[in-house]
Amino acid sequence: MIKPIAVALTLLSVSAYADVNLSAEVKAKIEAVGIDAVYAEKSPVEGIYSVFSKEGTSYVTSDGKYIFTGNLFKVKGAEVENTTDEFISKGMRSYIEKLDTITYKAPDEKYVIGVFTDITCGFCQRLHSDLQSYLDKGISIKFIAYPRAGMNSMIARNMASVWCAGDKPAALTKAMKGDGLPDKQPTKACMDSVQNQFNAGNMFKLSGTPSGLSLKGEPMVFAGLRDPDQMLNSLKTANQKK
Repeated sequence: MIKPIAVALTLLSVSAYADVNLSAEVKAKIEAVGIDAVYAEKSPVEGIYSVFSKEGTSYVTSDGKYIFTGNLFKVKGAEVENTTDEFISKGMRSYIEKLDTITYKAPDEKYVIGVFTDITCGFCQRLHSDLQSYLDKGISIKFIAYPRAGMNSMIARNMASVWCAGDKPAALTKAMKGDGLPDKQPTKACMDSVQNQFNAGNMFKLSGTPSGLSLKGEPMVFAGLRDPDQMLNSLKTANQKK
């Protein structure tokens, strides 16, 4: 099961602050306590910034004097909203866009989801067998490589060979059907690509595949297989909240 509150991301080479420029002094103070920030923006609380890093989510005052971790809740009457979950989803989205995903685009795209997948995972294969139904419902899918046996496994090499293929979507579909793998051995670049995706999955605290999140519209996180109708309903519900 995904634990959204614990989500964090691996660094993909360079740090990038979004929406707000933290001062050099504040950045230095953040780094001094072991936080290597990759994404930051103004929090819902005036004078406090949300900071996203591979260590987790932190909050820092505008002068950098106070830094704290945990969840930031917004309370309105009887309703309680965890604003940290939404911030984490935004950070995750930002980095998934930098990954070398294999994308199947819906003709009439209404939603986009990122799905961590493994070519030997039975539920992943079931999801892939229904791929056209997801696309017909306006759900585009970006598949993210997550070899469950680890990066030293043959599964990781096989998935890297798929990510090395000239026609990646066709190669992934063929592999999911059990119809074979590309003959070409994966290059280091392809192995590195799968490694980056695998690292992101680990930071996402995956305990199984398929799992993922919405990449368009309101945040929505899911763990386990959801058929096309269930996925569509989940996405609709998430987007009706605001």
